Amino acid sequence: MDHFNKTLAAHDLQLTRRETTTLQINVGLLCNQTCRHCHLDAGPDRQQENMNQKTAEAVVAYAQRSKFDTIDITGGAPELNPNLPYLIESLSRISSRIMLRSNLSALNNGKNARLMDLISLHQVVIVASFSSLDESQANGQRGDGVFQASIKALQKLNSIGYGQSGTGLELNLVANPTGAFLPVPQAQSEKRFREVLHKKWGIEFNHLYSFANVPIGRFREWLKASGNFDAYMKKLANAFNPCAVDAVMCRALVSVSWEGYLYDCDFNLARSIPLGGCKRTHILDMPGKPQPGNPIATSDHCYTCTAGTGFT
Repeated sequence: MDHFNKTLAAHDLQLTRRETTTLQINVGLLCNQTCRHCHLDAGPDRQQENMNQKTAEAVVAYAQRSKFDTIDITGGAPELNPNLPYLIESLSRISSRIMLRSNLSALNNGKNARLMDLISLHQVVIVASFSSLDESQANGQRGDGVFQASIKALQKLNSIGYGQSGTGLELNLVANPTGAFLPVPQAQSEKRFREVLHKKWGIEFNHLYSFANVPIGRFREWLKASGNFDAYMKKLANAFNPCAVDAVMCRALVSVSWEGYLYDCDFNLARSIPLGGCKRTHILDMPGKPQPGNPIATSDHCYTCTAGTGFT
């Protein structure tokens, strides 16, 4: 039994599924950035781990027979996958809410004018990584020049209606700490980001979400190299909130990899821990959604999603 499961048992808790309403699609690990906090080790050298057309078609078929309310497309940088337009066009006919997780610089790189038109046409919700209001901190975490590229991308999204009242085009930001510490309260962060972004750059957005960094992938490597791993894990475990367990995203989400295999979440995908902790299941062999009451595979990285107010 992993340490996290012992903590659940000590609070007389189990982590099992409710109705699965969200399909998260990881289209691959190819990314134009090499972020220090990335749990997937995504980067420019991961060209081979990218969803192909055949798997994209299988994902659409799975979504069709399963009837998910929400589709959450992530990566890597999903904008770099050539099948992204096909996924958006096909899935928007199936689900009422399509989300695209973007690092912003890949979305507004001068090559994605058609994609910009497509996401606004289908009212795709943009969930954009924007780690810090401090340029040097942001560039230190995500790469040189990323901060200014992100500002320009947010301004471009505003110009086509994203984040603007009455347009129906939703723009949400995600902020991660730039070191081995937990995020400040979300409401506090959102207020500050809203004030500074509007005052300095005229940028508007709908919501901001503050998430702790997950100690796997490249972030785990950085924690180990900097001597912060044990202290960070202790910090997460000490911040365990039993009330957060009920709302963690894995209870209502199933994640599919670029190869078409199913996982309880994108973090378990990164750790190669299959759906329910059992043998790997491909979407071609899955008749529909995972059933309510099914167990969710856990490991100690799950402390991240249950620390403080949680990761929902």
